[in-house]
Amino acid sequence: MENSSLDRWLHGKNRQFSVSGPAHHAVLDWPKRLQIAVGTARGLCYMHHECSPAVIHRDVKSSNILLDSSFNAKVADFGLAKMVVKHGETNTMSVVAGSVGYLPPEYAHTTRANEKIDVYGFGVVLLELVTGREANNNGDEDTCLAEWAWHHIQDGNPLVDALDEEMKEPCYLDEMTCVFKLGIVCTGRCPSTRPSMKEVLQILLGCGSHRPELGEKINGSENAGTPFLKNSRRERLLDDEDDSLVSNV
Repeated sequence: MENSSLDRWLHGKNRQFSVSGPAHHAVLDWPKRLQIAVGTARGLCYMHHECSPAVIHRDVKSSNILLDSSFNAKVADFGLAKMVVKHGETNTMSVVAGSVGYLPPEYAHTTRANEKIDVYGFGVVLLELVTGREANNNGDEDTCLAEWAWHHIQDGNPLVDALDEEMKEPCYLDEMTCVFKLGIVCTGRCPSTRPSMKEVLQILLGCGSHRPELGEKINGSENAGTPFLKNSRRERLLDDEDDSLVSNV
């Protein structure tokens, strides 16, 4: 694809890259990052909810999100993909396959997978987009980005301090905060607490509801997934100053 893959733009590998002109320091601004998040969510939503049978990608990560000349996202590399006969059904795989930093804990321990494995991986991608950090390089070789983000909140640090300094402008803070919270919820340890990709897409469209370039809302309401986000125990902790909730999440 004309603009290579998302990880190259987020993690320094493409910082001197230019398609049509001289090389320059290139940083993805927030509108493009949100556009990429929505485009990727649309692709995964199609796989999970519109394909028959449904398709689990099993290796959702920033290097498998390719970008065209307009930075439209394309989900790529279906080498590990599996079809699911019944939506929501858990399948036992013969071996654990995927990428470190993007694998949910239940899959690594049991090799059982359904669509929620992709939701977890996409949640990590959301955290990459909003923090600029890599999925598996956060100061401690044993700490993945999802754990780092959760510990950041548990330790009482301001949420805004986790956001990428390179594009943390006041006009973007509400959207970035919304996406950070969604990334936290998508990477919940229990699969049943994670939203479906349809709900994820609805929430993302709600985060950027004033941006017509993100495309049409689905199912008649761009905010239809918001109740899920607000009812999540992780989301309540993000908004609740009562530290007693921490041990229960």
